[in-house]
Formats: sequence, structure tokens, C-alpha cells
Amino acid sequence: MKTDPETRFTSDGDVRLRYLEWPGDGSPVVLLHGLTVSAEYWSYTARILAENHRVIAADLRGHGHSDKPEWGYDYPTLASDVEQLCDEAGVEGALIAGHSWGASVALMLAAEHPDRVAHLAMVDGGFGGRRRQASEHATPPDYESMMAPLEIYRTRESYLEAAGGALKDVAGPELDGVLMSSVTMNDDGSVSERLSRENQVLILKQMRNLNARELYTRVRAPVMFAGALSGSDRGQEWNERKQESVRRARELVEKSEEAWFPETAHDIQLHRPVELAKALEAFIAAD
Repeated sequence: MKTDPETRFTSDGDVRLRYLEWPGDGSPVVLLHGLTVSAEYWSYTARILAENHRVIAADLRGHGHSDKPEWGYDYPTLASDVEQLCDEAGVEGALIAGHSWGASVALMLAAEHPDRVAHLAMVDGGFGGRRRQASEHATPPDYESMMAPLEIYRTRESYLEAAGGALKDVAGPELDGVLMSSVTMNDDGSVSERLSRENQVLILKQMRNLNARELYTRVRAPVMFAGALSGSDRGQEWNERKQESVRRARELVEKSEEAWFPETAHDIQLHRPVELAKALEAFIAAD
């Protein structure tokens, strides 16, 4: 079995997207990463799924080695980017799995282009929690405070410590390579995210406006909700809120299931790749 992916780029559309492909003869799987990172974040899970599927992991607009325009970070445009990739790659009837912010992109794709998605997997994101009500007199959001502090980018070591802090039990050179895939090294030894902070602000603005619950009412594909559960005492309230959001989302779709990963970091696909791949395989097979 070939475990190393092939690197490809789209050639049509408004932007050129880079994607990794693990060729296979089974049904297709398309994997979408979270905010600020890259396709490599799916590599652990992708190579397991590739035993039975054709697997594609994309660098979304502004990320990784894809084009980085200063526009087009609304969810419909991002979903159209993925649709264009699927067209060029000849992908039909796929499982679309998105992690974190990428889950919301996957949800938009399933709602706007339902014929494109055979199965939808929401991996620790896009569950549709309570929306903040905008007020005419509200204080403008402090987007800088929503982004990672600049101090973590001072050195390669400080970045790896911050990015991999919750993944210490799977730490090693391979994980370091995955984490470094979303940044570039500067001549002075510091690192910079491939997603510019200006484009990150554009995305954060869109995140505040997303109405996930409305989108779920338009999804026709079966949905799997895969959530990470904290093992700490402080994380129990967050676990309960997350589980409640999933319960409410499941009321809006015709067919769904849920899978929970105890004592697991947000990056389930890196922390528990075998367990996640097994859950995704069972989800596909059950339909």
C-alpha cells in the first residue's frame, strides 16, 4: 500500500488550490482542515482511509500552498472552491469530512451543493452552538485577541511547543513536520503562518455570521458528528455544551450519528487517527 500522497494543484477557477491525494479504488473521501493549518493535518487519518478509499486532503484558500488572495473568505466561495476541486479531480459521491473551521466549509458545501456530498462528517466543529446576537451598539470584536499571540512565532521551538501542546503523547519528528507545514521559516529563526493575519480576520468575521442551524435544514446527506471530549475537570462544562449542540443539530437532519473521543485533543485526526478512521469507515458502510 502506498502511504505517501501525490501533490496536485487545480488549474481552473479563480484560485489555484493545492491538494494531497492518496490514490485508491474505493469510494472518494475529501478532507478539509481547520483554520490556519494545512492538508497535512489530515495525513495520519488519510493514509489509514486510503487502504479502502481514494482520499484527497485540500489546502483551502489562503492556507498551505494554495493561492492567497485578499478576498473570497466567505463560506459560499470557500465551498465553491471545494466543488471546483472535486470537478477537476473527478470526485463524485464523496464523504466530505471537515475539521473545526473546515467542518463549517463542509457544511456549506453539503447545503449549497447537496448532490456533491454522499456523506458529511463534522469533526469537532460546525456543530451550531448558540449564535451571538449582533447589536448596533455592541463593541466591535477584538480580532487580534482571537488569533494566536505573536510570541509563539519567535522560534521554531516556541511554535512547536504551542501548536503541539495538547499532542505530547503522540509527539515526534513526524508530528513536528505536520505542524510546521502550516508555517514558513524566516531568516531570523522566527516562523510565520502561511495564512496571513489579514486574511484570518476576514475569516473570523465570517465565522461570527454563520448560521449553521439553518444550513443543517438543507443537508440531505447522512451526517456524522465526531467530537473530542476533554479529560480535565475544567473541560467538563465545555464537553456538556458541545454534546448539547450536537443533540440540537441532530434534530435538524434526517439521518445522523455521533462519535465521541474521550480524553482527546481538538485535533482528533492527529491524536486519535486510528479511532477516527474506524468511525468514518463504519459511517460510510452503514448507509
